[in-house]
Amino acid sequence: MNRLTCLLGAIAVACLTATSTPSAAAEMTFQLVNDTDRPLNLKLFSKSESHQQWPSKTKAFSVRPDAAVQQIKITCEAGEQICWGAWMTVQSVGGEAGAGGQRATSTARYTAGAGERGQRSCANCCHVCKDGVLTPAMKLRDPDPNAK
Repeated sequence: MNRLTCLLGAIAVACLTATSTPSAAAEMTFQLVNDTDRPLNLKLFSKSESHQQWPSKTKAFSVRPDAAVQQIKITCEAGEQICWGAWMTVQSVGGEAGAGGQRATSTARYTAGAGERGQRSCANCCHVCKDGVLTPAMKLRDPDPNAK
């Protein structure tokens, strides 16, 4: 009876260890080109149960305007889906000056990919985390060529 108890205990430990082993960590690199004339905010979002965000839930990467490919490397769980979201705020001044000498201003927020909170559906903005993966370079452009 003692041997049976030990054997069942060993099987239980082996099963628990096999089912609770976390996925392997992997490093992947997102590539993008900010083809606008202003910095963009960018976040990466995990679509797994962890809902992890890079760089964090309260911060975003600032991607400088540059025609060169820029890279953001992250460590993620192998096999999880990671989506990018980018956004910028554009303020424009228009019209004639009013009685107080001020012009009307408007503010617009433009988003791309999964958006600022990672909730928008998108084509080609999600990639499976796999060690050593370089995503295709995403080219982000001004939503309106006249926006300043």
